Amino acid sequence: MLMARKDGSDSHKADVLFTNSYLGLFVQQRPAYWSKLLEMLYGDGRIRKFASVVEDIVEKFSFLALAKDQIAESEARRDPQKQFFVKYHTYSYIFMTKSFLDAVAVFINESYGLKFNGGNIDLGKSHFIESLSTQNKPLAAEITKRQRWIGQVTKYRNNLIHRHGVYVGPIPTVPESMTDPRAIDLYILEEPAYIPNDPDFVVDKIYDGVEGEFIKVNSLVEEWIQKSFEIFDLALSSFTASFEVVPRENGVGVIFTIRESR
Repeated sequence: MLMARKDGSDSHKADVLFTNSYLGLFVQQRPAYWSKLLEMLYGDGRIRKFASVVEDIVEKFSFLALAKDQIAESEARRDPQKQFFVKYHTYSYIFMTKSFLDAVAVFINESYGLKFNGGNIDLGKSHFIESLSTQNKPLAAEITKRQRWIGQVTKYRNNLIHRHGVYVGPIPTVPESMTDPRAIDLYILEEPAYIPNDPDFVVDKIYDGVEGEFIKVNSLVEEWIQKSFEIFDLALSSFTASFEVVPRENGVGVIFTIRESR
């Protein structure tokens, strides 16, 4: 996925790096800082220790987009078996979104020298954001604006691990003209999948007459991938803005040092 810029190519086009990845579409929308980032990671003045962390972020974002496409493909089918595949890929999407956010947190922790370990490396932890604020206040402020969504992702993921799971399935209105039980079952299974807005909502409540708010799975994954890219974009563009590759003659040749921008 990231091999394109590891071969010493002098091309600085961002799409060279992401041609075969699911990130390509997003990169084309915001190309401003990508050339600098690639030069910092793989060029003559590379900060090589950060490259593998960025690769991990790119891979996880691409897994999100892959799961999103699989959900859309399954939803387009008109057969009762599709619900299993939609649920499988939705669960994967939830797990990978949290994993993606954690990968971004690892990058921030290492690039700004925050020195957190283990579970404390978390964009949703107040002490992590407070420490980041001492190094990059604008970035910390932008992540703070997104705490509600980050908390929601974490809650969905935690419910998959520690509770009953999260309901993913149809909530249709069956036509009154449809009376055959088997036809009704097939109709329901072919309907679009929904997921509760509140991850704590237990589907058993539906049978007890308790109303809940739901969103189509296709809509949720589209919203989440846009928010994920915002986080991705913020972290990496902030990194390229905070550090510069500065050439310096030392009598032996040209070497590159990293200077923190003020």
